[in-house]
Amino acid sequence: MSDTEKRKHPRVPTHNVVSYICLDADGHQIAEGMGTTVDISQGGTLLETSRPIEAEYILLMSIDLDNNVVETKGKVAHSRSVGPGKYLTGIQFLGEREEVTRVVKNFIIDYHSRKNKSG
Repeated sequence: MSDTEKRKHPRVPTHNVVSYICLDADGHQIAEGMGTTVDISQGGTLLETSRPIEAEYILLMSIDLDNNVVETKGKVAHSRSVGPGKYLTGIQFLGEREEVTRVVKNFIIDYHSRKNKSG
C-alpha cells in the first residue's frame, strides 16, 4: 500500500514561505526559523527547511495576500535530511477543525494567487 492510499486527506502541492517557532511541551519558544511548504492537506503539511526541526511542537506563520498573518499550531510527526542543508519535516496540524480548514484554504489560495501572478 502506498503513502497516498494511507493518507486520510489528499495532499495539495504548495510553495508558501513560512516562519516557524519551535515550542516545548509547556508552549515556551526554544527555536525559530524559516521554511517553505512542499504540500498541505487538512491533516498537516510537509515543510522544507535548511536546519532540522528538533522540537515536538511548532507554530507556523505566514502572510497571506491581504497582509493578514495566517497562523496554526502543529506537532512534528517526522523529520529527515534529504541532502546537505535540506530537511523535510512532516507537521500534523493541531486545533479546531474549522481553524485548520481556514488555514489550509488560505495557504492554497495564497499559493495559487502568487503562482498565477508570476506565470
